Amino acid sequence: MQIDYRLCNVIFADGSRSDEFPDLYVRKVDVIPQAQDGASVLGDATYATYDFATYFNALSWEKWRTYTMADNAVLHLEAKGSFDVTLVAYERTMVRPKRVVLSREHFDCASHEHIDLEYPQIDALFLTFELTTHDAVDVREAYYYTRIDSELIRPVELAVATTTFNKEDYVIPNIELFRDGVLGCDEPIAGHFTLHVVDNGRTLDPASIEGPHIHVHPNPNTGGAGGFTRGMLEAMEQDPKATHVLLMDDDVQISPESLKRTYNLLAIVRDEYLDAFVSGAMLSFEQQDEFHEDTGWVRPDGTYAPYKEPGEEEDRYRITTLEGITHVETDSPHHENRYAGWWYCCIPMSCIERSGLPLPLFIRGDDAEYGNRAARGFITMNGICLWHMTFFDKFSASLDRYQFQRNSFIAQATTGVYPHVDFLINFHYSVLLDLKTFNYGGAEMSLQAMEDFLKGPEFLKNVKGEDLIRAHAAYNEQLRAIEELEREEPAVVEATFNPNDPYDTGERSIVTKLLDFTTYNGQRGPGRLAPGGLGVMPYNGWFYPPNDIRGKDMLIAVSRDGRTGVLRRKDRARFEELYRRYKALRKEFDRRHDEIYAQWAAARDELTSVEFWKWYLEDQARPS
Repeated sequence: MQIDYRLCNVIFADGSRSDEFPDLYVRKVDVIPQAQDGASVLGDATYATYDFATYFNALSWEKWRTYTMADNAVLHLEAKGSFDVTLVAYERTMVRPKRVVLSREHFDCASHEHIDLEYPQIDALFLTFELTTHDAVDVREAYYYTRIDSELIRPVELAVATTTFNKEDYVIPNIELFRDGVLGCDEPIAGHFTLHVVDNGRTLDPASIEGPHIHVHPNPNTGGAGGFTRGMLEAMEQDPKATHVLLMDDDVQISPESLKRTYNLLAIVRDEYLDAFVSGAMLSFEQQDEFHEDTGWVRPDGTYAPYKEPGEEEDRYRITTLEGITHVETDSPHHENRYAGWWYCCIPMSCIERSGLPLPLFIRGDDAEYGNRAARGFITMNGICLWHMTFFDKFSASLDRYQFQRNSFIAQATTGVYPHVDFLINFHYSVLLDLKTFNYGGAEMSLQAMEDFLKGPEFLKNVKGEDLIRAHAAYNEQLRAIEELEREEPAVVEATFNPNDPYDTGERSIVTKLLDFTTYNGQRGPGRLAPGGLGVMPYNGWFYPPNDIRGKDMLIAVSRDGRTGVLRRKDRARFEELYRRYKALRKEFDRRHDEIYAQWAAARDELTSVEFWKWYLEDQARPS
């Protein structure tokens, strides 16, 4: 029997975002839709045109046809007033999508009427529509649907697992949004949705939060890896058992529509994508039309990067433009080692049962390892997303040097992911970069990461990640106001800099390259005779500006906005001690490589088992 199956809703209002960034939803020069009595009033200007070819409201037809069994599309409107509806397709070209008008029809509706307009069969990147008003038009509801055989609809039980640690300001509003916008809606997801809030800080009051299909699980602070794994376990054991578990960060904002689209997609997904992860995009919390990442990949040199990166001419994709939504909808590059970030990652339960649970890495790199191990493809789609605080000036030696590097080696050795990646390249670069830029705490953390990896799996089984994070906090630099640094060091007063200037490295001659290579910025050999002074560089943990720091005794690492920074001083004795440790660790790694990798590989089944994790999470006795 054929049924009308909803794919996605057209969103007119979405909190303050639709006021501040209306072009995420509908493009109109000077009129923004206003909500009145449950309807969206589309202006009172004659022949005002509203274009829904936007990030949230264009139907991603190429992807719906690729990933699901949908092979036809219909636009449904419930509207009152005098208006024209133009059905539009955007076809892919080498430059920008080509707009193709499919049909145009006029309506005069004295009361709210149901209108269904079917799109012709067409190969299109997007299907969308334009609405031209002849007077005030009330739109009660609008959505896209497909006509499909009811027997093709798959049973879906969607569990969301969010892990929180003292983030009540974020997680409480999100819980209420799930309660009202998902469980309280009249769509199929409402009857097949469960929320698991894993409280690593044990600060939430379950009695004031829990309700039908909403559960709070106090948990030891085992980091993101432990919190999300607890969510997976709860999803396995809930009644009815979840078919999919969606891992989601706590410090985010989300639209309920993203969850509805995810559910609708899963219910009609094609057989070949049953074991694919649905990966939601990270948009900027601060600049909400800015796209950061929907999937990532691990480069051959051991660094991590977004799968979709704009060209040199722009910093980020802007998804309020047609070009922007086209770029982020297109999976044009091909990289191995791809993964989905756990800010929004929907995982089929079949993948968990086949590949096991995550590694107990506490934080950083757990999502990358698991995506490479367990996923059989990734699904991304415009409108499946959330808004996350961006990572500018969030460099932390304890996380970005210790956790990332230790966990990358552990992941590769234990489960065999990233077979063509050489993490020693990033280890080498990070240590030497930190030494040359006087970030001795950062170098210490890289060395500690290697030392702990070489201890083998017994170390990871028994160490408490929370204790490590606390102990390593001493190695993290603290940004301070430039005015405060000026009071501490007169040389800062005399320095002039633009926050963007340090990113222009300039050219180096063969002589200066040789000098930089042999002296480690004045800390060995003839570099000891350097004149001194203050150099300026960016505070981001990865950038090396040799011409700006060469021969200096002090460096100021400046934040992106130029308001804060860190003052670093050359310490030759500290350099020598760390450099000797680095050389010794390189030799030990080369000597013990096969032995230590074999130890980690032998521990894979235990570290990813339900029995181990229940012990690790203090739910039962340690397995024998």
